[in-house]
Amino acid sequence: MKKNSRKIFLSILVLVSFSLRADDINYLEILDSVRGYQDSGFKFDIVNVSVEPDGDKKQNQLRVKVLNDKSLVEFISPERVKGRALLKEGKDMWLHIPNTRRVIRVAPAQRLLGQTSNADVVGVSYSKNYKVEQVDVNENSSITVNLVAEDKSAIYHKIVFVLAAETPHLPVQSEHYSRSGKLIKVAHYKEYKKFDGQQKLHKLLLVDPIREGYHTWMLFDNYQKQTLSVQQFAKDELSRL
Repeated sequence: MKKNSRKIFLSILVLVSFSLRADDINYLEILDSVRGYQDSGFKFDIVNVSVEPDGDKKQNQLRVKVLNDKSLVEFISPERVKGRALLKEGKDMWLHIPNTRRVIRVAPAQRLLGQTSNADVVGVSYSKNYKVEQVDVNENSSITVNLVAEDKSAIYHKIVFVLAAETPHLPVQSEHYSRSGKLIKVAHYKEYKKFDGQQKLHKLLLVDPIREGYHTWMLFDNYQKQTLSVQQFAKDELSRL
């Protein structure tokens, strides 16, 4: 009986200690760091594979460049979309289609492929667009972090992350909600990979919580710091890519 009591006491002590330490963790910085580098421009590649219940698959390949709040996405394949370019500048987003002079304004929530939206591809700066509303340490010592958008234009009004207890507290899962409170997407962070000695997201599984059997894999690779200029992210430059 005494041994059981001691075990319970130690478990509570560990949980309380971890709870106090969890309050000092910069969660927004962690979430931003798994998709890039906060201190420089960088680029990376994405392969999206959308899978339907009947087994049908669609795939595209993208190359992404990021500088502060600007992102430029170049479509590499398939052939029918090759040469397209998607530009995010602050809250605005535009799409250019080859052999046209038009640059079309698009919405971050617009579907790109399967469960992948424009916003999922260009990424989100959690530090700039969200605030931590609540943090809970679970019995298994994982951490649940509730984020709420500070900007009404954000594609997801609320995001609930589950982070691993072990340092560096990488995301394990996230639930994405609309302003009406509807769950619109669930993400599972399946694998991380080291680049420049830092853990970066490598495999992400996006699941449709409404339509059973629909899911999309996002495969991130080749993260590289790069010297980029603001001019490379000008809307007028899209047609010259």
